[in-house]
Amino acid sequence: MSLGKRKHAFPPATPAKKRRKSAPAIEEITFDTTARQEYLTGFHKRKQQRIKNAKEEAAKREREEKIVARKALRDERKADLERHVEAVNATLPDQEDVESESEGLAGGEEWGGVEEAEEVDREEEYVDEDKYATVTVEAVDVSKDGVKRARDEDEGGEQDEGADTPSGRGEGQAEKVGAGRLSHKRSDLKAKNKPKKKKFRYESKAERKMTRHKERSGSKARAKLRRS
Repeated sequence: MSLGKRKHAFPPATPAKKRRKSAPAIEEITFDTTARQEYLTGFHKRKQQRIKNAKEEAAKREREEKIVARKALRDERKADLERHVEAVNATLPDQEDVESESEGLAGGEEWGGVEEAEEVDREEEYVDEDKYATVTVEAVDVSKDGVKRARDEDEGGEQDEGADTPSGRGEGQAEKVGAGRLSHKRSDLKAKNKPKKKKFRYESKAERKMTRHKERSGSKARAKLRRS
């Protein structure tokens, strides 16, 4: 009796299948017509916004630069002031020494009274080769009416005193009459010597034509003389 292969009563077991990981579910994609319309029509708006933002940034940078410049200027002025104060403080001791020396000199000097004024009314003579000149120096008084000599004021006072007397009045009147006649004569001479103004008269059309004709004929005659 031959022994054959033993047949299995049950079929062989199949290997277990691997479980797949569940992929995340894809969200639904929807088309937004409003966003599309805003994107397509918002180019100008976005450009203006970019320009506005750039201007704001530029203004901000300018403000910061101004702040830095003002701070640097303040620091520079402060340093200049400190240097000036140091220079003044350095010169103060020298100035105090000079003032003390001047006070010491002033304390040692004695006052000799008021100095006599130099003589004003005088005459000086100058000789230069063949030339001879006399210079008179006089005192003058300056007032609102102008410059007057002091001697004239003294003489005027004496004349006023003399005018109070009868003889003084007569002399004053005679001088006034003489001065009036002299001034009248001078005015007459000026009027005679003054040249009279020529009256200007417009020429008529015929007169102008005649004048031009005479000038042309004279120029032609002179030209003929030169040629001959």
